[in-house]
Amino acid sequence: MIQATFETDWDYWNSLHADAPRYQAEKERVAAEVLARLEAHYPGLAAQVEVTDVVTPYTTWRYTLNRRGAYEGWLPTPEVITTTIPRTLPGLADFYMAGQWVIPGGGVPTCLNSGRDVVRILCRRDGRPFVTSRPR
Repeated sequence: MIQATFETDWDYWNSLHADAPRYQAEKERVAAEVLARLEAHYPGLAAQVEVTDVVTPYTTWRYTLNRRGAYEGWLPTPEVITTTIPRTLPGLADFYMAGQWVIPGGGVPTCLNSGRDVVRILCRRDGRPFVTSRPR
């Protein structure tokens, strides 16, 4: 998986989504341009791509309601960057939190890591080793 992240304009994408065909066409154009640029550095990459997805600020807003489609849920200041947020809630058995709101910063990599952290917690709770492997 390759994730390419770019700064872009909320107003542009928010307005464009009202015209679904133009919105989709622009997402496809962006995907093709990014793939072409990657192909220049990694010849043969394009032939191996199975799926592409372009997430716009509007997409992020639709799923997270983050202000103006911000890809991070909250600003990682020096005071909070090392803060650990509990993954459980007192009095609520077998409830574990994962996602962009439980680790400073947010975004896709942070969400994935928080899910992995919950699995590690469950393994420790159940006395099982936490083992990872890569698909072959």
